[in-house]
Order: sequence, then C-alpha cells, then structure tokens
Amino acid sequence: MKTVRAILFYFWQFTYAILQNIAGLVMLAIYKSRGAKSEIFHNAVITYIDKKNFGGVSLGMFIFINKNTTGDRLHDMKIHEYGHTVQSLILGPVWLLVIALPSFIWCGLPALVKMRKEKNVSYYWLYCEGWANLCGLYATKDRFLTDECRNRGRYGKPINPNRSARKDIKGRKRNK
Repeated sequence: MKTVRAILFYFWQFTYAILQNIAGLVMLAIYKSRGAKSEIFHNAVITYIDKKNFGGVSLGMFIFINKNTTGDRLHDMKIHEYGHTVQSLILGPVWLLVIALPSFIWCGLPALVKMRKEKNVSYYWLYCEGWANLCGLYATKDRFLTDECRNRGRYGKPINPNRSARKDIKGRKRNK
C-alpha cells in the first residue's frame, strides 16, 4: 500500500501540480550544486539551505528549510511546509495564485511583518498558512511541539482546543 501511495503521490505531483514542481526541481538542482543536504519526508524532498532571513518554502513536493532551524521548531516547520505540499496536490496549477502568492506577500512584505509584530497577529492567521498546518497535521498524523503552533496554529487559534472535552451529537463525551 505504501508503494501505491508513493506512486500516486509522484504521479499527481508531476501532472496536476507540475508548475510548482518544476520550479522546486530547479531550486533543488541549484542548492544541491552548492552542497545542500536533503532528506525524504513523507515522499517529499526536504533540502536544508544556508540563507539569511529565511524560514522555509514549499514548491510542490520540494521543501526548502533554513539549515539553522533545529529542534521543535524544525519539527513543526516540516509539518507546516508539508501542509503546503498537500495543498499543492489539492489545488494543482491554481496553487500558485491561491496559496503561493498570498503566502509570499504575507511573509515578505515589510509592512505586513511589522503589523504582525505590533499587533501580535499569528503568522498562521492567514487562510493559506492556517490551512497548511491543518493539512500537514492530517497528512503526517503528527502533532506540533512549539507553543506558537499548538496555541495559534489554526488560523491564529489553538489546534484542537478542548479535544478531550468534545462531545458527540448526543452530548456524550467522545473516546479518542
């Protein structure tokens, strides 16, 4: 079953999501020629790059993360960026307009960076970033470790608040 999933993952990435994967493949070739290290993460390729003022970016199945990111932050960033990979599978060619462009503006526009800091707005408040977290969590079956992602990762709100207190339709407490 794992092999079938992997084949479908790569087939879908290189047909429906071909545009962002070509860009990711070019970026991978550039950074690999500079000696960057890579690893496989749920069939995606994570490459660790040396770039200042850079967190991470996903282009189809190719994920690029700052090589100085470590520990819980690295763990959560892998999940988040993999969420963008899942979005790419869902949206295909429109991913560039619906996800990549707003994400790039939200992350890189100095006025928005300043506004987020001054008003204490979570990076994950923007629809495409919060959705990436949810997609990444669902696809990897993992959990966030940092307080930022756990407490503000779902569109600026907690991931699964009061999970143990949830009730079913008849008001009974749910079992996990």
